[in-house]
Amino acid sequence: MDVTSPLTRDIHESFQPKIVQLYANLLALHPPDAEEDHIQPEGFWREFFLLKPAKQKFYDILEPLTADDLLHIQNQTRNFIKRSILEINSNKEPQNGHALDNLTSFLAAVLAKKYANPSTDIIEVVAGLEDVDKVMTDIVNGLDTIINKSTSSSLRRKAIDCAIAAVAGSYQTSLVTYFIHQDFFHGLMKYVQTVPESAPAALCLLGLLANFNKFETHNVYQNRMEDFINEDIMAKLVEGFANTCGDIRDAYVAIQDDTPVQWSLGSTLSYVGLRALTPEAKKSIPPTEDEAKVLFNDLPPANAVIFLTVYCFVQANNVFASLLTATDKDDDLESRLAAFLSVSSYLCHHAFRSTRVQHYSLMTLFTIRLLVEDSVLAKRLSSTDLKITVRLARQRPPHLPYLTTPRPPTCVVLDILTDTLSHNLRKRLNIPLYSTTLTILHAILTQLSSNRNRLTHHWSYIWLSLISLLRFMTTYSTDLIQSARLTDLQLNIILPLTSNLTFSLLRGDNFLPDPPSYDDLFYKLLESSETLEKFKSAYEIAKLPTSDKLRRATDALISISGHYQNLLSSSKKKVHLSPREIQKLIGEGHETLGDVVDNISTTGSVKGRGGVTAGAEEFGHYEKWRESAWKVEIKKIIRTVVEDARMLALQ
Repeated sequence: MDVTSPLTRDIHESFQPKIVQLYANLLALHPPDAEEDHIQPEGFWREFFLLKPAKQKFYDILEPLTADDLLHIQNQTRNFIKRSILEINSNKEPQNGHALDNLTSFLAAVLAKKYANPSTDIIEVVAGLEDVDKVMTDIVNGLDTIINKSTSSSLRRKAIDCAIAAVAGSYQTSLVTYFIHQDFFHGLMKYVQTVPESAPAALCLLGLLANFNKFETHNVYQNRMEDFINEDIMAKLVEGFANTCGDIRDAYVAIQDDTPVQWSLGSTLSYVGLRALTPEAKKSIPPTEDEAKVLFNDLPPANAVIFLTVYCFVQANNVFASLLTATDKDDDLESRLAAFLSVSSYLCHHAFRSTRVQHYSLMTLFTIRLLVEDSVLAKRLSSTDLKITVRLARQRPPHLPYLTTPRPPTCVVLDILTDTLSHNLRKRLNIPLYSTTLTILHAILTQLSSNRNRLTHHWSYIWLSLISLLRFMTTYSTDLIQSARLTDLQLNIILPLTSNLTFSLLRGDNFLPDPPSYDDLFYKLLESSETLEKFKSAYEIAKLPTSDKLRRATDALISISGHYQNLLSSSKKKVHLSPREIQKLIGEGHETLGDVVDNISTTGSVKGRGGVTAGAEEFGHYEKWRESAWKVEIKKIIRTVVEDARMLALQ
């Protein structure tokens, strides 16, 4: 018989802070037939706002409550809102700060519920139809006053977090218009000027406000971005953005340090399973592949919302874009542009993991596209006078060459594009991601060609990624056509892919550093000669009109490949040609290539290396960035940003 000693007992109760008990009392559900409303006495509120808040705990208590539950206790929630406003505007410390923290948790949880009638139901929970104007005006005025005039930097930051929670939570309702009409821009810029380390929080709120009803109504915050000329504040915004980029990148590196390991005795011992004998034995063991996968799926952290605001600023303000691409005087510090390109590399490297990562990857690519399509900035980014060292993602093969020497930023962007093309190949291909990547590459190639800027770069990897994409699309054409419309594939992926290849074949001599780099592209195309016809057939390119640009680009690739096939077949040594002999034939074939592709041109002949003539301008043309053409994708991105901003306010 099991007898329990009287000297031992199980302790089932754990210590619970008093504020948590008050949260539970505040939100207690009372019977629907109760004679009196659940009204808290004055002493309750005094104690409530004197105690240190538990933001996450308050959110966790609110999270399980349904929209109907909140409507049922609307008298309690309204009283909480009114008392919070009084404390926020009271200038009493610490009550005003505690009220902001509690209100942030409340708004983040309550406003995001799925209500049957969002605007109407939320108004009932927050204030009631009769008092909503006064309550919301008081909240907005109180937050704006603190951000503008408070001498406490921590209180101002809490006010911004509260505003983020309010705006993000009510993004699908009319309540956001109270914040739009208040115009927080001046207060946020003043805050950044005095507290530059909190620039990311200000950018987050600004991004939410600037993108509300983005394509439906006029937004005053877009005008504020366009007209803003204070370079000192913009420099602080860019610096805060760069620091956030570094933090996000470091979150990826913390899971898997992708720096190539140099040979050492310790690395050898670790390889043979004797890690305990190495100096790294005291360090934590790196996660397994499965553990790393779970950790990577949670990235990027919520502060990635800042990418939306920076995209808007780059699009609206040339000064901001110029500051983002400027070099820092201190060579020991990572430059702003280097930090941005580095985190872009990691995001695009892992874009396949989730829709959320794809959205942030697209946001960074949109920003890069704006930078490279600006003719002035494009020259700066390709200049040898501006060189930066950037840490690029190497967490999955295939790997690009590991370089630690400074390079022109355009070379870094080319690596990011190459890596994006190589690491996100799926049967359900992400059309927006690949379309944007190929278009940026097209923009860079045409800029380099027009400026006759011969960049020293490992071009072979770019050609390999393009040819690999072509082969992938040929192999899995049935799956790709089933998962997407044929016309979408033709216009958004196949057209920029074939145009990039054709333009490079016709104009590569203008931007490639030496003949071997140029000949290597022909060599890789020659290896894929059998694939080209299958590619054309799989995507029904032959059915397009002969004047169609896609058909002409594809026919040009087939004609050029066929030309060199004929040279090889007519060679005296028809078998066992070495790669060097093949490249020699390719070089000789340039002299007669012009006759093969000349009939494709409709825009006049343009003389190229070795007599190559064709309408290169036709294949070098691409449609520049138009935000309205990406309306659907941008709205999806905004929804992701809004959800992350709501959670960011709680941190």
